[in-house]
Amino acid sequence: MLVFLLLSLSSDGARAAMALTPLQQLASASTYLAPPPVFTPAERLTRREEVLRWLPADRAGLVLERDELASAIEQLELLEYRPETAAFHQLGVTGVWTLRALSEPEHANEEEAVRMRETELALLNVEQRIEFDGAAVMTVDFELRSDGDDDAIRGRLEVDCTLALTPMADSLDLRTAARRLRLPRLPSSMGIEDLMRALHSRLSPEFRAEEGVRIGLQTTYMDEDLRITRCTTGKLRGECMVHRRRAIAP
Repeated sequence: MLVFLLLSLSSDGARAAMALTPLQQLASASTYLAPPPVFTPAERLTRREEVLRWLPADRAGLVLERDELASAIEQLELLEYRPETAAFHQLGVTGVWTLRALSEPEHANEEEAVRMRETELALLNVEQRIEFDGAAVMTVDFELRSDGDDDAIRGRLEVDCTLALTPMADSLDLRTAARRLRLPRLPSSMGIEDLMRALHSRLSPEFRAEEGVRIGLQTTYMDEDLRITRCTTGKLRGECMVHRRRAIAP
């Protein structure tokens, strides 16, 4: 589990800190000292806006990491604007984040890739809810339409996880602990195994990791509102995820 960061604040300071975001609290306590920047603030904001330009406008949208977005992400990552201390990383990731974009998961073959893309499955919202102690719940709300159903079936997949600090300040280890699939009824044209396969074909590594198996996640960019993460483990290595903080993102 993540170690706790204790901030020493006066009573007036404590009340003022409650109005600050986690990153602002940490910065105001002078516990994070970034190295001198090798880029201008304007350059970072320009590259950041280019990433945002290719993301969906609403939180229900998800786009795969395509050429233009992939290029914009890589340009932003080159700035190395990421956590320099574990304490900063720990506090910075705490909160609720919505998944806006990801690399397309690898398929067994092209036929399966086409079949998964044509599945009548829509992701409505994908979230990470991360607590300060490292407990996390990943959720995806989805809608499924099939030929034998008059109405769409809405369901939810929940994955309980733990996040732990590592010797690398910008990296976290994630382990899944439990999964829950909630459906009002079974779809008529698809079994649970096929449904899970279709979901996994559109979701990020934390949903697809085997229970209890560690996967490494490196934060390659993070600010108040935007976080870019890449998986560093096995076949998932290099897969990219882009999250926005729910309290700020539209």
